[in-house]
Amino acid sequence: MQDCVILGSVATFDGVAPDKAQALKVLEEASEVYNAWQVWDECRDDEAKAECRQSLMEECADVVQATANLVKACGCDDMRLHLMDCEDRDRKRGRITGSKPYPGACGREGCKRFVFVPIPRPYGVLSKIKAKIGGLK
Repeated sequence: MQDCVILGSVATFDGVAPDKAQALKVLEEASEVYNAWQVWDECRDDEAKAECRQSLMEECADVVQATANLVKACGCDDMRLHLMDCEDRDRKRGRITGSKPYPGACGREGCKRFVFVPIPRPYGVLSKIKAKIGGLK
């Protein structure tokens, strides 16, 4: 069985915009995670380690929040397929080797919201269409 972390849904901020500031916020929060991890890593006694862990988890949550805000600002409100694609890539790279993360986990084929039909990515399709339209003149 594969280990997993359950995130749940994330409420996004009001008025998010797909701008540079929103993208940089993810980077800023990630930097704060690293700083909190450094403090956690240096903690030696159990009580201090627990406090440092709490701070680290709060910073990790801030990264998830900032990422969700950017995702929403870019017009996406469901990351499940993107996360499944990410998992597929990581499995191909050998980074994830276990089975489904928990019994009853919804895999691609089990997701009722989407119908999965493999289609090629449309790279270059627009230029071909423009060429055809231009060629009709």
